[in-house]
Amino acid sequence: MTTAMEQTYQPLLEKADVIARTISSSEAAQMYWQARDKMMKHREAQALFDELKKKTNGLLVLKGRLGEESEKYQRIQEEVHKVEDKLTEIPVALQYKAAHDELNGMLQEVILVLLARLKGEVPVEKGPRQCGSGGSCSSGDCGSCSAH
Repeated sequence: MTTAMEQTYQPLLEKADVIARTISSSEAAQMYWQARDKMMKHREAQALFDELKKKTNGLLVLKGRLGEESEKYQRIQEEVHKVEDKLTEIPVALQYKAAHDELNGMLQEVILVLLARLKGEVPVEKGPRQCGSGGSCSSGDCGSCSAH
């Protein structure tokens, strides 16, 4: 038995499903998965990518503990930049980054359109800035990073 609330949400959820299917079958999504497959098969790129994740996670911990001005933070940040530079020399890594950025941009645009349409109609609060929306992450999972 469905409640009145569930009946109210059902049309919205169905429309959300249509949007999700449209995005997942888009050319941008197909390009992302193709680029990701190539990236996963490239051992050097994958090793650098894994190293980048580790160093970035360590950098985030150091930032919280010691601050951005600490010598150790600055040293690790320089190491992160070196790994990013190495990744930019690998074509499959650049293709992966471009495809990831394109897909992430599409998702961000859909979210921004929804927020813009709701503004003034319902109380909408912006959440914390996340990677992919202008945040600063190099962990490799967010899509806003310059090296993947």
